[in-house]
Amino acid sequence: MLFAKAGEPSGKEGLKRDTIQAVVLYGEEILFDAVEGLTDNQVGDLRDSVLKYHGANELTNYISLYLSLKTKTEDQLNNYIDSLFELEGEVPYALINQINIYLANKPETIEVILPKDLFVGTSDAPIPATEFYPTWTSDNPNPYGAEIWKSDTTLSLLLASQELGTFHIPHDDVMTSKFGWRDGRMHNGVDIDLQVWDTVVAAFPGVVRMARAYGGYGRVVIIRHYNGLETTYAHLHRFKVKEGDRVEGGQLIGLGGSSGHSTGSHLHFEVRFKGVPLNPLSFISFKEKELLNDTLVLKRTQNGYVAYPRGILFHTVKRGDTLYDIAKQYGTTTYKLAEINGIRRNRYLSVGQRLRVI
Repeated sequence: MLFAKAGEPSGKEGLKRDTIQAVVLYGEEILFDAVEGLTDNQVGDLRDSVLKYHGANELTNYISLYLSLKTKTEDQLNNYIDSLFELEGEVPYALINQINIYLANKPETIEVILPKDLFVGTSDAPIPATEFYPTWTSDNPNPYGAEIWKSDTTLSLLLASQELGTFHIPHDDVMTSKFGWRDGRMHNGVDIDLQVWDTVVAAFPGVVRMARAYGGYGRVVIIRHYNGLETTYAHLHRFKVKEGDRVEGGQLIGLGGSSGHSTGSHLHFEVRFKGVPLNPLSFISFKEKELLNDTLVLKRTQNGYVAYPRGILFHTVKRGDTLYDIAKQYGTTTYKLAEINGIRRNRYLSVGQRLRVI
């Protein structure tokens, strides 16, 4: 007999990853009419009621045993079911069926192991991430010296959570220029196409550190976030926030334009940590408009940081490796490898170099 999980669609299109399609039952006998919606206290009350009016019997013993199983792991429960089938005499199918239904309806638990070096910001801080930054100034986009990051090793930042809020794409349009070398100089962010007066929103919650015109940036907004990052929104036409404002992720902060050193209307978007520019493409999917992971790992290098989402894969370059060979090995493209590592596709690879491949 098959016991379909109540409330779940039967069509293939409607199934979710956590959907239980069916539970195999041995006959029609179960201990209770339903498990779903029945709390442990209610099950205990049922057992006590039976004990009061009928005394201890096989049913009350099974109920007590069933309640004790709630503290066991899924593997332990499956092993216990196997042992019930090996009992001499009558097999307790009602108990086996009840345990199977319980397993099918048991919410999946995922063990969360937080990195020891994880920084979890607080959204009620008047000035975010003072653990990392010695100054708070509104007249310089990058007032930080190398001394604040030179002694770092590896650090993890929690990018999004129920307390910190979620990530939002600053403006959803075509990316016209990526992070990396461009025309013989470093391009420290990404450029996103927009029209004058288009809306620009904050990527994460935080506090506006700077909102004014500054050199080649033109009208620029810089926000320090509770997760420790700072984001830059340049070439704006109009400000919709002022310095010191607390903003939420997705909140309107400005209107797009072409101020400063700009050849046409677009948004120049940067992500920095301690003043060091990070490649946004290494942890943000602009196509999917979401983070690749809610935890960002920063590993200090000689000139700054390598940034990558937690749980990714690296390839260590060996003698004779080419970007094409590595791409073929991991089922990706040279274009993708160059993009996520912020390198040119024709760049010479050195033995021992680590490339992010996923």
